[in-house]
Amino acid sequence: MKLKFISIFVLLLWLGFGFAQDKTLIIAIPSDMQNLDPTLSGGDVITQEVLTSVYSFLIDFKREQNAEGQWIGNADEFVGDVAESFEISEDGTKVTFRLRPGIKFSNGDPIDANAVKFTYDRIFGQGGITAFLTGMAAVKDGNSVQVIDDLTVEFTLDTPNTLLFGNMAQFGHAILNPNVVEPYMTADDPWAHEWLQNNTAGTESGPYVLANWDRGNEIVLERNPNYWGTVENDRVILKIIPDASARLAQLQAGAVDMAVGIPTKDIANLEGNADITVQRFTTRAVGYIGMNNEVAPFDNVKVRQAISYAIPYDVIIDNVLNGYGIQLTSPIPQGTPYHTDEYFQYSQDPEKAKALLAEAGFPDGFDATFTIPNDNAEAKEGAVWVQSALKDIGINVTIEEMPGAAFTEKMQKREHGFFWANQWISINNDPFYHMFWLLKADCCDYAKYSNERVWELIDQYTLSTDAAAREAAAMEIQQTVIEEAPWIFLFQPDAVITMRSNVEGYTWYSADRYLRPQYLKLSDW
Repeated sequence: MKLKFISIFVLLLWLGFGFAQDKTLIIAIPSDMQNLDPTLSGGDVITQEVLTSVYSFLIDFKREQNAEGQWIGNADEFVGDVAESFEISEDGTKVTFRLRPGIKFSNGDPIDANAVKFTYDRIFGQGGITAFLTGMAAVKDGNSVQVIDDLTVEFTLDTPNTLLFGNMAQFGHAILNPNVVEPYMTADDPWAHEWLQNNTAGTESGPYVLANWDRGNEIVLERNPNYWGTVENDRVILKIIPDASARLAQLQAGAVDMAVGIPTKDIANLEGNADITVQRFTTRAVGYIGMNNEVAPFDNVKVRQAISYAIPYDVIIDNVLNGYGIQLTSPIPQGTPYHTDEYFQYSQDPEKAKALLAEAGFPDGFDATFTIPNDNAEAKEGAVWVQSALKDIGINVTIEEMPGAAFTEKMQKREHGFFWANQWISINNDPFYHMFWLLKADCCDYAKYSNERVWELIDQYTLSTDAAAREAAAMEIQQTVIEEAPWIFLFQPDAVITMRSNVEGYTWYSADRYLRPQYLKLSDW
Protein backbone atom coordinates (compact mmCIF):
# COMPACT_ATOMS: atom_id res chain seq x y z
CA MET A 1 0.00 0.00 0.00
CA LYS A 2 2.83 2.36 0.87
CA LEU A 3 4.61 1.53 -2.41
CA LYS A 4 1.40 2.24 -4.35
CA PHE A 5 1.08 5.66 -2.68
CA ILE A 6 4.66 6.55 -3.58
CA SER A 7 4.07 5.56 -7.21
CA ILE A 8 1.00 7.79 -7.46
CA PHE A 9 2.93 10.67 -5.89
CA VAL A 10 5.74 10.27 -8.42
CA LEU A 11 3.20 10.21 -11.24
CA LEU A 12 1.62 13.44 -10.01
CA LEU A 13 5.03 15.08 -9.94
CA TRP A 14 5.68 13.92 -13.48
CA LEU A 15 2.36 15.37 -14.62
CA GLY A 16 3.45 18.81 -13.51
CA PHE A 17 2.68 19.12 -9.85
CA GLY A 18 6.36 19.23 -9.03
CA PHE A 19 8.19 19.87 -12.28
CA ALA A 20 7.70 23.10 -14.22
CA GLN A 21 7.44 22.49 -17.95
CA ASP A 22 10.25 23.96 -20.03
CA LYS A 23 8.50 26.50 -22.24
CA THR A 24 11.39 27.35 -24.55
CA LEU A 25 11.07 28.26 -28.23
CA ILE A 26 13.97 28.07 -30.66
CA ILE A 27 13.91 30.30 -33.73
CA ALA A 28 16.49 30.25 -36.53
CA ILE A 29 17.42 33.74 -37.74
CA PRO A 30 19.79 34.82 -40.53
CA SER A 31 21.94 37.42 -38.78
CA ASP A 32 23.00 38.96 -35.49
CA MET A 33 21.70 42.19 -34.00
CA GLN A 34 23.75 45.38 -33.89
CA ASN A 35 23.22 48.61 -31.93
CA LEU A 36 20.60 48.27 -29.16
CA ASP A 37 20.07 51.97 -28.45
CA PRO A 38 16.38 52.26 -29.41
CA THR A 39 16.56 55.81 -30.72
CA LEU A 40 19.74 55.31 -32.74
CA SER A 41 19.59 51.61 -33.60
CA GLY A 42 20.75 50.24 -36.92
CA GLY A 43 18.37 49.45 -39.74
CA ASP A 44 18.64 45.67 -39.44
CA VAL A 45 15.45 43.75 -38.75
CA ILE A 46 16.87 41.44 -36.06
CA THR A 47 17.94 44.36 -33.84
CA GLN A 48 14.57 46.00 -34.20
CA GLU A 49 12.73 42.77 -33.42
CA VAL A 50 14.72 42.31 -30.22
CA LEU A 51 14.07 45.91 -29.20
CA THR A 52 10.35 45.34 -29.82
CA SER A 53 10.56 42.30 -27.52
CA VAL A 54 12.43 43.86 -24.60
CA TYR A 55 10.74 47.26 -24.57
CA SER A 56 7.19 48.60 -24.47
CA PHE A 57 5.81 51.82 -25.94
CA LEU A 58 2.97 54.09 -24.91
CA ILE A 59 0.74 52.51 -27.54
CA ASP A 60 0.79 49.50 -29.85
CA PHE A 61 -1.08 48.14 -32.85
CA LYS A 62 -4.30 46.30 -32.04
CA ARG A 63 -3.95 42.50 -32.14
CA GLU A 64 -6.94 40.78 -33.72
CA GLN A 65 -7.93 37.91 -35.99
CA ASN A 66 -8.57 38.50 -39.68
CA ALA A 67 -11.27 36.89 -41.83
CA GLU A 68 -9.06 33.83 -42.38
CA GLY A 69 -8.60 33.34 -38.64
CA GLN A 70 -4.98 34.49 -38.66
CA TRP A 71 -3.70 36.73 -35.88
CA ILE A 72 -2.56 40.15 -37.10
CA GLY A 73 -1.50 43.50 -35.70
CA ASN A 74 -3.85 46.00 -37.33
CA ALA A 75 -1.70 48.81 -38.78
CA ASP A 76 -4.62 51.25 -38.62
CA GLU A 77 -5.90 50.66 -35.07
CA PHE A 78 -4.08 51.45 -31.84
CA VAL A 79 -4.43 50.33 -28.24
CA GLY A 80 -2.64 51.22 -25.05
CA ASP A 81 0.61 49.48 -24.15
CA VAL A 82 2.31 51.25 -21.25
CA ALA A 83 -0.69 53.57 -21.50
CA GLU A 84 -3.95 52.19 -20.16
CA SER A 85 -5.90 54.73 -22.19
CA PHE A 86 -5.42 57.86 -24.28
CA GLU A 87 -7.61 60.79 -25.21
CA ILE A 88 -7.40 63.38 -28.00
CA SER A 89 -8.67 66.89 -27.31
CA GLU A 90 -11.50 68.32 -29.40
CA ASP A 91 -9.13 70.54 -31.38
CA GLY A 92 -6.73 67.64 -31.95
CA THR A 93 -3.70 69.44 -30.50
CA LYS A 94 -3.39 67.57 -27.20
CA VAL A 95 -3.12 63.85 -26.56
CA THR A 96 -3.34 62.72 -22.94
CA PHE A 97 -1.99 59.30 -21.97
CA ARG A 98 -3.07 57.64 -18.73
CA LEU A 99 -0.53 54.99 -17.71
CA ARG A 100 -1.32 51.56 -16.28
CA PRO A 101 -1.08 51.73 -12.48
CA GLY A 102 1.44 49.52 -10.72
CA ILE A 103 3.49 48.41 -13.72
CA LYS A 104 7.26 48.06 -13.36
CA PHE A 105 10.52 47.81 -15.24
CA SER A 106 12.39 44.51 -15.15
CA ASN A 107 14.34 45.62 -12.05
CA GLY A 108 11.18 46.55 -10.13
CA ASP A 109 11.30 50.33 -10.58
CA PRO A 110 7.93 51.92 -11.42
CA ILE A 111 7.04 52.77 -15.01
CA ASP A 112 5.56 56.20 -14.44
CA ALA A 113 5.10 59.57 -16.08
CA ASN A 114 8.64 60.60 -15.18
CA ALA A 115 10.01 57.63 -17.13
CA VAL A 116 7.94 58.65 -20.15
CA LYS A 117 9.15 62.24 -19.85
CA PHE A 118 12.76 61.07 -19.56
CA THR A 119 12.32 58.88 -22.64
CA TYR A 120 11.08 61.74 -24.80
CA ASP A 121 13.62 64.23 -23.47
CA ARG A 122 16.25 61.71 -24.50
CA ILE A 123 14.68 61.20 -27.94
CA PHE A 124 14.79 64.91 -28.69
CA GLY A 125 18.13 65.42 -26.95
CA GLN A 126 19.81 62.79 -29.10
CA GLY A 127 18.22 63.82 -32.36
CA GLY A 128 18.27 61.21 -35.09
CA ILE A 129 15.46 59.47 -36.93
CA THR A 130 13.14 58.96 -33.94
CA ALA A 131 13.25 62.66 -33.08
CA PHE A 132 12.62 63.51 -36.74
CA LEU A 133 9.60 61.19 -36.96
CA THR A 134 8.15 62.54 -33.72
CA GLY A 135 8.64 66.09 -34.97
CA MET A 136 7.11 65.08 -38.29
CA ALA A 137 3.95 64.28 -36.29
CA ALA A 138 3.99 67.87 -34.93
CA VAL A 139 5.44 67.09 -31.49
CA LYS A 140 8.11 69.77 -31.66
CA ASP A 141 10.49 68.98 -28.79
CA GLY A 142 10.74 67.73 -25.22
CA ASN A 143 8.80 70.74 -23.95
CA SER A 144 5.80 69.40 -25.86
CA VAL A 145 5.68 66.43 -23.46
CA GLN A 146 4.54 67.33 -19.94
CA VAL A 147 3.96 65.33 -16.76
CA ILE A 148 0.49 65.99 -15.33
CA ASP A 149 0.76 63.55 -12.43
CA ASP A 150 2.52 60.25 -11.68
CA LEU A 151 0.38 58.37 -14.18
CA THR A 152 -0.56 61.04 -16.71
CA VAL A 153 1.43 62.54 -19.58
CA GLU A 154 0.23 65.17 -22.06
CA PHE A 155 1.60 65.66 -25.58
CA THR A 156 1.03 68.98 -27.33
CA LEU A 157 0.94 68.99 -31.13
CA ASP A 158 1.64 72.06 -33.24
CA THR A 159 -1.17 70.97 -35.54
CA PRO A 160 -3.68 68.10 -35.54
CA ASN A 161 -2.57 65.19 -37.72
CA THR A 162 -2.97 61.50 -38.43
CA LEU A 163 0.69 60.49 -38.09
CA LEU A 164 1.38 60.52 -34.36
CA PHE A 165 0.16 57.08 -33.29
CA GLY A 166 1.68 55.25 -36.24
CA ASN A 167 5.02 56.93 -35.60
CA MET A 168 4.90 56.16 -31.86
CA ALA A 169 4.07 52.44 -32.02
CA GLN A 170 7.60 51.34 -32.80
CA PHE A 171 10.94 50.55 -31.17
CA GLY A 172 12.36 54.10 -31.26
CA HIS A 173 9.77 55.06 -28.65
CA ALA A 174 10.86 52.39 -26.14
CA ILE A 175 10.09 53.53 -22.60
CA LEU A 176 13.38 53.58 -20.66
CA ASN A 177 14.19 53.50 -16.95
CA PRO A 178 15.86 56.79 -15.94
CA ASN A 179 17.20 55.23 -12.73
CA VAL A 180 19.24 52.78 -14.80
CA VAL A 181 20.23 54.99 -17.73
CA GLU A 182 21.14 58.24 -15.95
CA PRO A 183 24.26 56.88 -14.15
CA TYR A 184 25.79 56.19 -17.58
CA MET A 185 25.17 59.73 -18.86
CA THR A 186 28.41 61.74 -19.03
CA ALA A 187 29.65 64.98 -20.52
CA ASP A 188 31.07 63.06 -23.47
CA ASP A 189 28.02 60.81 -23.77
CA PRO A 190 25.09 62.85 -22.43
CA TRP A 191 22.42 60.29 -23.33
CA ALA A 192 24.28 57.07 -22.39
CA HIS A 193 24.42 55.82 -25.96
CA GLU A 194 27.59 53.81 -25.30
CA TRP A 195 25.91 51.80 -22.56
CA LEU A 196 22.53 51.40 -24.24
CA GLN A 197 23.91 50.20 -27.55
CA ASN A 198 25.07 47.01 -25.82
CA ASN A 199 22.87 46.72 -22.71
CA THR A 200 19.24 46.61 -21.60
CA ALA A 201 19.47 45.19 -18.06
CA GLY A 202 17.11 46.87 -15.61
CA THR A 203 15.51 49.16 -18.18
CA GLU A 204 13.44 46.52 -20.00
CA SER A 205 9.78 47.49 -20.10
CA GLY A 206 8.59 44.81 -22.52
CA PRO A 207 7.70 41.11 -22.49
CA TYR A 208 11.31 39.90 -22.21
CA VAL A 209 14.69 40.64 -20.73
CA LEU A 210 17.86 40.12 -22.73
CA ALA A 211 19.36 37.18 -20.83
CA ASN A 212 22.34 36.48 -23.07
CA TRP A 213 23.91 37.75 -26.27
CA ASP A 214 26.53 35.36 -27.61
CA ARG A 215 27.53 37.41 -30.63
CA GLY A 216 27.37 35.54 -33.90
CA ASN A 217 25.85 32.50 -32.21
CA GLU A 218 22.62 33.13 -30.33
CA ILE A 219 20.43 35.64 -28.52
CA VAL A 220 18.45 34.49 -25.48
CA LEU A 221 15.31 36.28 -24.31
CA GLU A 222 13.66 35.34 -21.02
CA ARG A 223 10.25 36.32 -19.71
CA ASN A 224 10.26 39.67 -17.93
CA PRO A 225 8.91 38.82 -14.44
CA ASN A 226 7.35 42.27 -14.12
CA TYR A 227 5.63 42.42 -17.51
CA TRP A 228 1.88 42.99 -17.21
CA GLY A 229 0.78 41.54 -20.56
CA THR A 230 0.61 38.18 -22.31
CA VAL A 231 3.76 36.06 -22.56
CA GLU A 232 3.02 32.48 -23.63
CA ASN A 233 6.56 31.12 -23.18
CA ASP A 234 9.40 31.40 -20.69
CA ARG A 235 12.36 31.65 -23.02
CA VAL A 236 13.11 32.34 -26.68
CA ILE A 237 16.44 31.32 -28.18
CA LEU A 238 17.29 33.06 -31.44
CA LYS A 239 19.90 30.88 -33.15
CA ILE A 240 21.97 32.78 -35.71
CA ILE A 241 22.26 30.61 -38.83
CA PRO A 242 23.31 32.75 -41.83
CA ASP A 243 22.89 30.00 -44.45
CA ALA A 244 19.26 29.70 -45.59
CA SER A 245 19.59 26.03 -46.52
CA ALA A 246 20.91 25.28 -43.04
CA ARG A 247 17.95 27.11 -41.46
CA LEU A 248 15.61 25.09 -43.66
CA ALA A 249 17.28 21.81 -42.68
CA GLN A 250 17.01 22.69 -38.97
CA LEU A 251 13.30 23.43 -39.39
CA GLN A 252 12.62 20.21 -41.27
CA ALA A 253 14.51 18.18 -38.67
CA GLY A 254 12.56 19.77 -35.81
CA ALA A 255 15.72 21.24 -34.28
CA VAL A 256 14.09 24.69 -34.33
CA ASP A 257 10.45 25.68 -33.92
CA MET A 258 10.52 28.45 -36.50
CA ALA A 259 12.88 29.56 -39.26
CA VAL A 260 13.07 33.12 -40.58
CA GLY A 261 13.90 34.01 -44.18
CA ILE A 262 13.35 30.71 -45.98
CA PRO A 263 13.67 31.38 -49.75
CA THR A 264 10.38 31.27 -51.65
CA LYS A 265 11.79 28.59 -53.96
CA ASP A 266 11.74 26.18 -51.01
CA ILE A 267 8.28 27.06 -49.74
CA ALA A 268 6.25 24.91 -52.16
CA ASN A 269 7.88 21.74 -50.83
CA LEU A 270 7.19 22.80 -47.25
CA GLU A 271 3.49 23.39 -47.91
CA GLY A 272 3.02 19.65 -48.43
CA ASN A 273 4.81 18.73 -45.21
CA ALA A 274 2.42 17.82 -42.39
CA ASP A 275 5.06 18.73 -39.80
CA ILE A 276 5.43 22.29 -41.11
CA THR A 277 2.96 25.18 -41.08
CA VAL A 278 3.29 27.84 -43.77
CA GLN A 279 1.41 31.10 -43.27
CA ARG A 280 1.18 33.67 -46.05
CA PHE A 281 0.38 37.35 -45.60
CA THR A 282 -0.01 40.24 -48.03
CA THR A 283 2.49 42.99 -47.32
CA ARG A 284 2.65 46.69 -48.10
CA ALA A 285 6.31 46.34 -49.09
CA VAL A 286 7.33 48.07 -52.31
CA GLY A 287 9.76 46.29 -54.63
CA TYR A 288 10.94 48.40 -57.54
CA ILE A 289 13.75 48.95 -60.02
CA GLY A 290 15.24 52.41 -59.77
CA MET A 291 16.21 54.68 -62.64
CA ASN A 292 18.11 57.83 -61.70
CA ASN A 293 15.87 60.60 -63.05
CA GLU A 294 18.82 63.01 -63.27
CA VAL A 295 21.20 60.74 -65.21
CA ALA A 296 21.00 60.20 -68.98
CA PRO A 297 19.30 58.38 -70.58
CA PHE A 298 17.00 57.82 -67.58
CA ASP A 299 16.32 61.54 -67.32
CA ASN A 300 14.09 61.06 -70.38
CA VAL A 301 10.56 60.08 -69.32
CA LYS A 302 9.97 58.18 -72.57
CA VAL A 303 13.01 56.00 -71.85
CA ARG A 304 11.63 55.22 -68.39
CA GLN A 305 8.23 54.44 -69.87
CA ALA A 306 9.81 52.24 -72.55
CA ILE A 307 11.66 50.19 -69.96
CA SER A 308 8.48 49.96 -67.91
CA TYR A 309 6.70 48.40 -70.90
CA ALA A 310 9.57 45.98 -71.55
CA ILE A 311 9.67 44.28 -68.14
CA PRO A 312 8.12 40.77 -67.84
CA TYR A 313 6.29 41.43 -64.56
CA ASP A 314 4.38 38.16 -64.35
CA VAL A 315 7.47 36.14 -65.23
CA ILE A 316 9.50 37.81 -62.49
CA ILE A 317 6.76 37.32 -59.90
CA ASP A 318 6.32 33.67 -60.90
CA ASN A 319 10.03 32.83 -61.13
CA VAL A 320 11.76 35.17 -58.69
CA LEU A 321 9.06 35.33 -56.01
CA ASN A 322 7.76 31.88 -56.99
CA GLY A 323 4.27 33.34 -57.10
CA TYR A 324 4.40 34.83 -53.62
CA GLY A 325 3.50 38.39 -54.53
CA ILE A 326 1.53 40.70 -56.79
CA GLN A 327 2.50 43.43 -59.23
CA LEU A 328 3.01 46.86 -57.74
CA THR A 329 0.54 49.15 -59.48
CA SER A 330 1.03 52.51 -57.77
CA PRO A 331 3.49 54.46 -55.64
CA ILE A 332 0.93 53.81 -52.88
CA PRO A 333 0.85 50.04 -52.29
CA GLN A 334 -2.26 47.95 -51.92
CA GLY A 335 -3.26 47.91 -48.25
CA THR A 336 -2.54 51.62 -47.74
CA PRO A 337 -5.43 54.13 -47.78
CA TYR A 338 -6.21 55.82 -51.11
CA HIS A 339 -4.38 53.21 -53.19
CA THR A 340 -5.79 52.89 -56.70
CA ASP A 341 -4.70 50.97 -59.78
CA GLU A 342 -7.00 53.08 -61.96
CA TYR A 343 -4.08 54.93 -63.57
CA PHE A 344 -1.68 52.02 -63.91
CA GLN A 345 -0.72 51.29 -67.51
CA TYR A 346 2.39 49.11 -67.56
CA SER A 347 2.42 45.49 -68.68
CA GLN A 348 4.91 43.80 -70.97
CA ASP A 349 4.52 45.20 -74.50
CA PRO A 350 7.84 45.08 -76.43
CA GLU A 351 6.47 46.84 -79.51
CA LYS A 352 5.19 49.77 -77.48
CA ALA A 353 8.53 49.87 -75.65
CA LYS A 354 10.44 50.06 -78.96
CA ALA A 355 8.18 52.85 -80.22
CA LEU A 356 8.76 54.88 -77.04
CA LEU A 357 12.53 54.37 -77.32
CA ALA A 358 12.41 55.70 -80.88
CA GLU A 359 10.39 58.73 -79.72
CA ALA A 360 13.03 59.30 -77.04
CA GLY A 361 15.75 59.41 -79.69
CA PHE A 362 17.08 55.87 -79.23
CA PRO A 363 15.72 53.87 -82.20
CA ASP A 364 18.68 51.49 -81.94
CA GLY A 365 18.64 51.29 -78.16
CA PHE A 366 21.66 51.94 -75.93
CA ASP A 367 24.02 50.27 -73.46
CA ALA A 368 23.22 50.31 -69.74
CA THR A 369 24.67 48.97 -66.51
CA PHE A 370 22.21 47.37 -64.08
CA THR A 371 23.58 47.35 -60.53
CA ILE A 372 22.46 44.79 -57.96
CA PRO A 373 23.55 43.70 -54.45
CA ASN A 374 25.40 40.40 -54.56
CA ASP A 375 23.81 39.15 -51.33
CA ASN A 376 20.24 39.39 -52.66
CA ALA A 377 19.09 36.19 -54.39
CA GLU A 378 15.96 37.87 -55.77
CA ALA A 379 18.05 40.63 -57.35
CA LYS A 380 20.38 38.11 -58.96
CA GLU A 381 17.53 36.09 -60.45
CA GLY A 382 15.51 39.16 -61.43
CA ALA A 383 18.48 40.82 -63.14
CA VAL A 384 18.72 37.99 -65.66
CA TRP A 385 15.08 38.42 -66.65
CA VAL A 386 15.51 42.20 -66.91
CA GLN A 387 18.63 41.79 -69.04
CA SER A 388 16.87 39.40 -71.42
CA ALA A 389 13.73 41.54 -71.76
CA LEU A 390 15.64 44.76 -72.44
CA LYS A 391 17.81 43.03 -75.04
CA ASP A 392 14.60 42.37 -76.99
CA ILE A 393 14.02 46.13 -77.34
CA GLY A 394 17.63 47.01 -78.15
CA ILE A 395 19.00 47.89 -74.71
CA ASN A 396 22.20 45.99 -73.97
CA VAL A 397 22.44 45.48 -70.22
CA THR A 398 25.58 44.64 -68.28
CA ILE A 399 24.84 43.31 -64.81
CA GLU A 400 27.11 44.78 -62.13
CA GLU A 401 27.16 43.04 -58.74
CA MET A 402 28.27 44.95 -55.65
CA PRO A 403 28.75 43.79 -52.05
CA GLY A 404 25.51 44.38 -50.18
CA ALA A 405 26.81 47.03 -47.78
CA ALA A 406 28.57 48.97 -50.56
CA PHE A 407 25.47 48.75 -52.75
CA THR A 408 23.25 50.11 -49.97
CA GLU A 409 25.70 52.90 -49.14
CA LYS A 410 25.79 54.01 -52.76
CA MET A 411 22.00 53.77 -53.02
CA GLN A 412 21.57 55.93 -49.93
CA LYS A 413 23.86 58.51 -51.53
CA ARG A 414 21.61 58.29 -54.61
CA GLU A 415 24.56 57.51 -56.88
CA HIS A 416 23.18 54.50 -58.77
CA GLY A 417 21.97 54.94 -62.33
CA PHE A 418 19.89 51.81 -63.00
CA PHE A 419 19.50 49.51 -59.99
CA TRP A 420 17.51 46.90 -58.10
CA ALA A 421 16.19 48.80 -55.08
CA ASN A 422 15.88 47.14 -51.70
CA GLN A 423 12.28 46.58 -50.65
CA TRP A 424 10.72 49.49 -48.78
CA ILE A 425 7.94 49.35 -46.21
CA SER A 426 6.55 52.32 -44.29
CA ILE A 427 6.00 51.71 -40.59
CA ASN A 428 3.19 54.26 -40.66
CA ASN A 429 0.33 53.11 -42.89
CA ASP A 430 -0.34 56.62 -44.13
CA PRO A 431 -0.10 57.36 -47.88
CA PHE A 432 1.51 60.78 -47.49
CA TYR A 433 4.02 59.54 -44.95
CA HIS A 434 4.88 56.78 -47.42
CA MET A 435 5.14 59.11 -50.43
CA PHE A 436 7.20 61.66 -48.52
CA TRP A 437 9.97 59.12 -48.00
CA LEU A 438 9.92 57.51 -51.44
CA LEU A 439 9.23 60.54 -53.64
CA LYS A 440 10.62 63.56 -51.78
CA ALA A 441 13.03 62.88 -48.89
CA ASP A 442 16.70 63.24 -49.81
CA CYS A 443 17.56 60.16 -47.77
CA CYS A 444 15.22 57.77 -49.52
CA ASP A 445 14.17 59.14 -52.92
CA TYR A 446 16.83 56.90 -54.42
CA ALA A 447 15.75 57.59 -58.00
CA LYS A 448 16.00 61.38 -57.53
CA TYR A 449 12.42 61.91 -58.61
CA SER A 450 11.50 65.58 -58.86
CA ASN A 451 8.09 67.15 -59.42
CA GLU A 452 7.24 70.42 -57.68
CA ARG A 453 3.48 69.84 -57.85
CA VAL A 454 3.77 66.38 -56.32
CA TRP A 455 6.04 67.72 -53.58
CA GLU A 456 3.63 70.58 -52.90
CA LEU A 457 0.75 68.14 -52.43
CA ILE A 458 2.82 65.93 -50.15
CA ASP A 459 3.78 68.92 -47.98
CA GLN A 460 0.22 70.23 -47.91
CA TYR A 461 -1.54 67.00 -46.96
CA THR A 462 0.93 65.01 -44.84
CA LEU A 463 -0.49 66.53 -41.65
CA SER A 464 -3.98 67.29 -42.93
CA THR A 465 -7.01 65.70 -41.27
CA ASP A 466 -9.30 66.51 -44.22
CA ALA A 467 -9.93 62.99 -45.54
CA ALA A 468 -11.67 64.04 -48.75
CA ALA A 469 -8.94 66.52 -49.70
CA ARG A 470 -6.24 63.98 -48.86
CA GLU A 471 -7.87 61.39 -51.07
CA ALA A 472 -8.13 63.80 -54.00
CA ALA A 473 -4.48 64.78 -53.61
CA ALA A 474 -3.42 61.14 -53.37
CA MET A 475 -5.26 60.36 -56.61
CA GLU A 476 -3.55 63.24 -58.41
CA ILE A 477 -0.12 62.16 -57.17
CA GLN A 478 -0.65 58.55 -58.22
CA GLN A 479 -1.74 59.56 -61.71
CA THR A 480 1.24 61.89 -62.14
CA VAL A 481 3.87 59.53 -60.76
CA ILE A 482 2.66 56.56 -62.79
CA GLU A 483 2.79 58.65 -65.96
CA GLU A 484 6.30 59.89 -65.15
CA ALA A 485 7.53 56.37 -64.26
CA PRO A 486 10.39 57.31 -61.90
CA TRP A 487 10.79 53.61 -61.13
CA ILE A 488 9.73 50.29 -62.59
CA PHE A 489 6.75 49.29 -60.45
CA LEU A 490 7.81 45.69 -59.88
CA PHE A 491 6.03 43.84 -57.07
CA GLN A 492 4.55 43.69 -53.60
CA PRO A 493 5.99 40.52 -52.08
CA ASP A 494 4.06 38.29 -49.73
CA ALA A 495 5.42 37.49 -46.30
CA VAL A 496 5.78 33.73 -45.92
CA ILE A 497 6.22 32.43 -42.38
CA THR A 498 7.49 28.90 -41.72
CA MET A 499 7.21 27.04 -38.41
CA ARG A 500 6.64 23.60 -37.00
CA SER A 501 2.99 22.55 -37.06
CA ASN A 502 2.73 22.54 -33.25
CA VAL A 503 3.54 26.26 -33.00
CA GLU A 504 0.53 28.43 -32.22
CA GLY A 505 -0.16 32.14 -31.83
CA TYR A 506 1.96 33.61 -34.61
CA THR A 507 0.87 37.21 -35.20
CA TRP A 508 1.66 39.15 -38.38
CA TYR A 509 2.31 42.88 -37.88
CA SER A 510 2.07 44.47 -41.32
CA ALA A 511 3.28 47.88 -40.13
CA ASP A 512 6.80 46.76 -39.27
CA ARG A 513 6.86 43.00 -40.03
CA TYR A 514 8.60 42.33 -36.69
CA LEU A 515 8.13 39.04 -34.86
CA ARG A 516 6.33 39.26 -31.50
CA PRO A 517 7.47 36.02 -29.83
CA GLN A 518 5.43 36.61 -26.68
CA TYR A 519 2.34 35.17 -28.39
CA LEU A 520 4.04 31.95 -29.53
CA LYS A 521 3.48 28.64 -27.79
CA LEU A 522 3.57 24.93 -28.55
CA SER A 523 0.28 23.05 -28.70
CA ASP A 524 1.39 20.48 -26.11
CA TRP A 525 2.23 23.02 -23.40
